[in-house]
Amino acid sequence: MNATQLPFLVEGLILSVAIALGLFLGRKARPYGKVKLGFHLFFFLWFTMGYYYVAQVLFSGKPWTAICGAVIVMGLALLVQLSSGAVMLARKQRVSWLPWVHGGSATLLLVADAVAFFLAGNP
Repeated sequence: MNATQLPFLVEGLILSVAIALGLFLGRKARPYGKVKLGFHLFFFLWFTMGYYYVAQVLFSGKPWTAICGAVIVMGLALLVQLSSGAVMLARKQRVSWLPWVHGGSATLLLVADAVAFFLAGNP
């Protein structure tokens, strides 16, 4: 493992914890527990700040690489995560397809992070 892969490894670990906490939230009925929801949002924000760091370093004057594509996919999935999570918190009634979108974008985030990790290891 080289130094380029380290941010993607850390991002993957943070995202895995956020996903695990989200799975625990999904098993509970509404209203969500404030502590679990708080930890879930904390790890989401931590992941978002890490993503900002990775994107800032990656897109700062370097030529286009395959890693950039994976990071762009991560950014789009992050926007879907944010919007679907906000809608799920704001709605009074549960919508059956919204947790699937939220979980699917989390899975896409994890896959794109893994792809970026492996692409960073192969120059």
